Amino acid sequence: MTTHLTPIAPRERVATLDVLRGIALCGVMIGNMVLYSGRWTTRGAHSAAPEGTRLDQIAGRFQSIFVDSKAQTLLTFLFGFGFAVQLLRAEARQEPVMGLYLRRLGALFVLGLLHITLLWWGDVTWTYAVAGLGLLAFLRTSNRTRVLAGLALIFVPYLVISIPALGQPLGRLFLEPKAFEAHTVQMAAALHRPDRAGLAWEHLQYALVWCSRIYAWYFFWTLGRFLLGYVAGQLRWFDDDGARHLPMFRRMAAGCGATAVVTTTLGLLDRLGYVPLHTYGTAGRLATAAMYQLGLLAATLTYVAIVVLLMQLPPWRRVLRVLAPVGRMPLTTYFSQSLICTFLFYGWGLGWAGSVGVAGGLGLAVAIFSVEVVLCHLWLRYFRFGPLEWLWRSAVYLKLSPMRVS
Repeated sequence: MTTHLTPIAPRERVATLDVLRGIALCGVMIGNMVLYSGRWTTRGAHSAAPEGTRLDQIAGRFQSIFVDSKAQTLLTFLFGFGFAVQLLRAEARQEPVMGLYLRRLGALFVLGLLHITLLWWGDVTWTYAVAGLGLLAFLRTSNRTRVLAGLALIFVPYLVISIPALGQPLGRLFLEPKAFEAHTVQMAAALHRPDRAGLAWEHLQYALVWCSRIYAWYFFWTLGRFLLGYVAGQLRWFDDDGARHLPMFRRMAAGCGATAVVTTTLGLLDRLGYVPLHTYGTAGRLATAAMYQLGLLAATLTYVAIVVLLMQLPPWRRVLRVLAPVGRMPLTTYFSQSLICTFLFYGWGLGWAGSVGVAGGLGLAVAIFSVEVVLCHLWLRYFRFGPLEWLWRSAVYLKLSPMRVS
């Protein structure tokens, strides 16, 4: 049977999803600043902790509590949701979707490799393409199975690596800690070089080195969140911008919000030494790891619920829809963040690496994202898709999509 599947037309888009995606991309910009700016490579594994001036400490705490990993959790949730939407559209038209989905992942993987080699080593799109293959194993399972499998994939591998007797050997399987530190020093030197010679190889190499440190849990963690988004899509959470499920979103905002407050507070007290859970051996480590993952999920679902509820109120809807164009151009926005930031921080550009603190990075991230919001608004006045979205869709659907707004 010939497929007639096409990209979602602008009139079919759900504004709430675009707003959520825009919020997630802002969080990604903020969270990635520690990597863009060279603070990680110049100061080591603890560079994300609050440091420097009092303002840096405040900015660091804000980022840790409200941003770190929540944005990526939201993006992976929305990726899984998009997979469900594809399946539902194909089912409604009695058309196949497997080839379309595999082309989508293949094109995403290639774009990710181009991002790594041409712009920045920290790309996640290629990892989404790899983890996305796992969704195919759950095509014919129930939503209950998907939820249970998703939670298991999120929690179990992360708990396993939190046990030193298991986590340390897994971490050394591909690369010894000293070798990782040596590669980090090498990457730091590459950041400061005044030219781009060899930078593509440095990026590709360090991307693999970085992945060797997190492979034991990251891909499972990502797939688990994909599955939760998949279930939300199957249950059509966001039909009519979520208006059909408002009682559920109210309960979610209250329950998940309370859970996020409790887990975040306990985590903060643990780090400050007032309730040092991590000092209680293996049990303490497991409790800390489980609490961290639970807090991430709870905070992310709280954000989702709050956005859905606010989108039902006309004044708030007008404010939040300002972010929607960014959510319609996620790849272009994400890649442009790398282009801008590598120019600012790398030696071939302005060479700011290592000179911007946590607070400065936060302010810079917000400023860059604000400019992107304006540019996305201007672009979508004349074009249906962002340039990279157009390229991705053309590769997926094996034809050139019309670009200009009719």
